[in-house]
Amino acid sequence: MIARAARFAGAMSLVLAISQPLHAQYSIGTGVDYLGYTFDAGLGADAAQLFMVPVAVRLPVTNALTLDFFSAWAEGRVERDNTTLTLSGPIDTSVKASYQATPWAMISLGANVPTGDPTHDSEEAIVASVLSTDLLGFREATWGTGFAFTSSVATATSAGGFGLGVAAAYSVRSEFEPSADDTSLKYEPGSEARVRVGLDRNFGNSTFTAGASFINYSDDKANGTNLFKAGNRLRFDATYAFRAGAGVWTLYAADLIRENGDLTLDIVDDLGQTLGDTIVTTAKQNLIVGGIIGSVGLGGGFVFRPHVDYKYQSRDEANGSDAGTGWMLAAGGDIPLRIFGGYEFFPKARVFIGSIRDALGEDISLLGLEFKGTMRLNF
Repeated sequence: MIARAARFAGAMSLVLAISQPLHAQYSIGTGVDYLGYTFDAGLGADAAQLFMVPVAVRLPVTNALTLDFFSAWAEGRVERDNTTLTLSGPIDTSVKASYQATPWAMISLGANVPTGDPTHDSEEAIVASVLSTDLLGFREATWGTGFAFTSSVATATSAGGFGLGVAAAYSVRSEFEPSADDTSLKYEPGSEARVRVGLDRNFGNSTFTAGASFINYSDDKANGTNLFKAGNRLRFDATYAFRAGAGVWTLYAADLIRENGDLTLDIVDDLGQTLGDTIVTTAKQNLIVGGIIGSVGLGGGFVFRPHVDYKYQSRDEANGSDAGTGWMLAAGGDIPLRIFGGYEFFPKARVFIGSIRDALGEDISLLGLEFKGTMRLNF
């Protein structure tokens, strides 16, 4: 389900930002991303890592129309029982056209182009499953999800010193073959509808921004039959940006609530014959995030931007189990640099500590490291 949220990230950026003018500037971004964890015994995996080489391109066609492209090559690894399982290759390509119809209204059309391979064998499926754990925060949870089309509209206005905005998006997806072991299986993800409202206000040299989103999914289908219906999602978020010293500091918080969903499972007898099916209620989840990003002068024109955040995820199964509940604390930062004339380079590193509760109710410790090197070229 992380992949679904990621596909909408571009289409549903903060609605109030549409009041900013588009700059006729071409840009290309690339780099390397690494995030890896080691786990104490009990979670069924000893370690998990993801290495990515992303590429993002922005092409302003006119002052009102902009095209955005994003793709990446990625390799995921999961170590368990002295065996390393891998899943690698290009991911799907995201294409989006944004048209600023008026200074206060933007229309976007996007597509997920299936350049990644969605068909995985049993080992690759394990890697994809581990990397999709919300608390771990891996950037890419899947390599391919079939073709998808997204349309969105956003508008904003001002009233009484506040900026007010609303945005809506709808996505439909085509079917694909998810399993290399069962080539007869056709999986069709359900459509997604999203509505977001937001507001902001300036207070001297500081700005407060808040928003709320509602996300609804239709049924996922397997071979034309309803298989899974994800629960509705509610997201609340807020930021407060203020000047301190020579830099800007930002406090942020978010709460993502996932309601219970329904999963249809076959009932199989001892001989392997299907007797019927039953509906199982999936876990309710609540992911809370809070953190701070700042700016500290190092002298000589260099700036260090510290980044600290805390995440807590609760999971409530219908049978009373809270397996998957956990917390994560991350600390580190980046140093913006200019190299080779005018190119922007952002090296970043962070350390993660935390724990995840296993099926027996034990809290299993984890340790993680993140390294990023992002380069942006503007023309």
